[in-house]
Amino acid sequence: MLLADKLLANGHKVTIISSSFFHQRKTFRTKGSKSIFSKKNLTIQLIPSCGYKKHIGFKRLFDHILLSINLNKFLQNNTNFKPDKVFLGYPPIETSFIVVRWAKKNNIPIILDVKDNWPENFIELFPKYFKSSARIILLPYFMVTNYIFNNVNMICSITKSFILWIKEYNQNNSEIEYFIAPLVRKKIILSEKKIKRVLDHWFSKGINITQGKHFVFVGSLTKSFDFKFIYKIASLFITEYPSYRFIICGTGDRYKELNFLFRNLPNVLLTDEIDKYQASVLIKNSIATFAPYVCNLNYINSIPNKVIESLESGIPFITNTEGELKRLIENYENGIYVDKNMKNFYKIKKLVEEKEYREKLRINSIKSYRELFDFDKTYQEIITNLERI
Repeated sequence: MLLADKLLANGHKVTIISSSFFHQRKTFRTKGSKSIFSKKNLTIQLIPSCGYKKHIGFKRLFDHILLSINLNKFLQNNTNFKPDKVFLGYPPIETSFIVVRWAKKNNIPIILDVKDNWPENFIELFPKYFKSSARIILLPYFMVTNYIFNNVNMICSITKSFILWIKEYNQNNSEIEYFIAPLVRKKIILSEKKIKRVLDHWFSKGINITQGKHFVFVGSLTKSFDFKFIYKIASLFITEYPSYRFIICGTGDRYKELNFLFRNLPNVLLTDEIDKYQASVLIKNSIATFAPYVCNLNYINSIPNKVIESLESGIPFITNTEGELKRLIENYENGIYVDKNMKNFYKIKKLVEEKEYREKLRINSIKSYRELFDFDKTYQEIITNLERI
């Protein structure tokens, strides 16, 4: 929607085609197909699918197949729908294939925005002894991905690592252009009234967040994260810094498991999902945020939104994830990387004890955000490239 707003402001007409199922909340926006005319020059077309409850599972794959079938029906039935350009999010693989094939047939140029290492990260789900067989079983997905990556005009993604991975599929295709453009959100601006409401919310839970004596994790409680990493650090803190809290906010299929894991740590608060305003105030008043992403290819190549949102607030992040996040810290000193042997744990203690060090990381966080993830610069680059293809 943010890109659509920018395009509308530049005088373009925009049609957003999306699923009727809302992935983040696992709820339906509407049942069935629906056209929404919410603003001048903006149409939103919702395509039906069956939905799913878990991030990973066969139901999600089936949902994507059904979504692609319904998307194909929409495109075939609406023969007058011929946009000048397409900005296409990848994945899902199935819907991307439908759109790329349709656009190629109708000579419509495409920018493909690659956000995940699908289908490569499907292989990560299988045990080592079965990975080779899994690659053979999933061969159709790899073939379709190869087709998608070789039949678009431009490809953008989050990092250089992602671009290099994409190029493995189209090494002999010199016509495709690439650029880095992380789709960041607009900065959240809060009124005094809203800030007070958020502070009262946390005070009702027994925490005065303005004291700045807490670490934060905000996200989904899923297998994408290594929560034992937070557990280790919270366990080491409890004797030396008993007044400091670790606040974990979110929902997901691991809630019960995490409730059990942290049951004996009184310095850990596990709470439900919070809205973006509560999250913003909580993060801005924290010492640091946690980004304990599992070390698979997808997260090794990525800089997730949660990290970008932390830097936006001038708050350093703590991670155990190698790859792009580790390099980001090495290049900008805007966070702390801690390996499995807890090397650099002393830096987290330093963050608590030394105001100068804390301020240094805060300044570096803001600098790196402005240089790498500025909202206006990022979206303007996408629009410039859309206008010229």
